[in-house]
Amino acid sequence: MRLKLVQYVFTALLVISASITWAEAYDMTIGASYTGESVSNVRGGQATGSAFLGTADVSVQLDLPSGGVWFAEVLFNHGQNPSDFIGDIQGVSNIADNAGVRLLQFWYQHTWHEKHSLTIGWHDLNSEFYVSGHASLFTHSSFSIGPEITGNVPTSSWPETGLGVRFERRNEHHYYHLEVYGGNPASNAVDIANDGLMWIAETAHLVEDSTYKLGVWLHTADKTAPDGQVYSKDYGAYMILDYVVDDTWGLFLQAGTTPQDRNDIASYIGLGLHVHGVFAGRGDDVFGIAMARAGFSPLYQSAHNSAFAETVVEVTYDIAVTEHVSVHPAYQWIQYPSGDKTLAAANVVILRFEMDI
Repeated sequence: MRLKLVQYVFTALLVISASITWAEAYDMTIGASYTGESVSNVRGGQATGSAFLGTADVSVQLDLPSGGVWFAEVLFNHGQNPSDFIGDIQGVSNIADNAGVRLLQFWYQHTWHEKHSLTIGWHDLNSEFYVSGHASLFTHSSFSIGPEITGNVPTSSWPETGLGVRFERRNEHHYYHLEVYGGNPASNAVDIANDGLMWIAETAHLVEDSTYKLGVWLHTADKTAPDGQVYSKDYGAYMILDYVVDDTWGLFLQAGTTPQDRNDIASYIGLGLHVHGVFAGRGDDVFGIAMARAGFSPLYQSAHNSAFAETVVEVTYDIAVTEHVSVHPAYQWIQYPSGDKTLAAANVVILRFEMDI
């Protein structure tokens, strides 16, 4: 056992040494972070209970003189998904994953004329599409990417991604990008006949520090509606507003819609605000309050005798302990988890710890 431990340590030292050597010889960036959290449902929902979960993220980026970039990112996830016992549909935690080690991203990107770029490989859709900078403060999943996409069709996003090709054109105040993915990231292949394709396009306009985004998407695989009818495709649209009031205040709005005749979640709206420096001498701390509402389609309501929506309110406070360490307590109130009208509202307490190097 001791010999194996020595071998593991020696191997790790070799990898670190080789990485440092490469980083010095080439334009290489190595990143690592860990996020862990305790999640407790203290009242309501499907069942009370607690879970500890976390994710370690290691990434390597190699910038080539030719203008190309190689990027790889690996996840080491652990712990139970708290939504398993809370019973909500949107996802209490944006780091919940029942799997262990995953290759999240591995892609090559080439840029030309400083405005155009093409990316190919295993790519996280949510790393570029449907992103709100202000909403990223919150721990709930819907503030990362709307449930009207992830709750209805397979999506190449954290923690399971698939093969994609992305084109982007960008200037100082505007960008648009288009990407196509295999229709089922879990298959690790592109099977158009069975899985279809996922197309997504987004355009954004930047005004000083504020951003306005519009996006559309199309999934070409067969879609079975809650009433059993099969459609040849699914599609939707979304918008995001990140508005900076001043150096202290910021607001965001997310909204998305999909056809009611074939989806469980027909609409989504998220909105909130964050405030820097609520307390004197704590200018790096951030307070936030936000709401996420997933609206169920009439067919889903009829099939499940459900409420019209699952609504979440989150109150959070991010405490900067050091430059690289933060502590992040949060509280979520969840009305009608998964639309179940017989369940009392869940009351969820979260304590998150974040560290990066």
